[in-house]
Amino acid sequence: MKLLVTVDKIENNKAALLMRESERERPLGVFSLESLPAGIKAGDILSLSFEKEEKETAGARKRIHTLHQTLKNQ
Repeated sequence: MKLLVTVDKIENNKAALLMRESERERPLGVFSLESLPAGIKAGDILSLSFEKEEKETAGARKRIHTLHQTLKNQ
């Protein structure tokens, strides 16, 4: 899956991104320029791609399971 976003503005090494939807754009968030492609400027359109992270998911599930067990045993 791929989403398109617009770089709305850049200030203090951070970029405000807008998610592009069929009828409008809505705020997505503010991101450090270090985490975005070099040389971007206001008005640029970027694509975001998503992949399922199996190892991260398994680790998060394990941490949540451990937390649930800890809470149950209190």
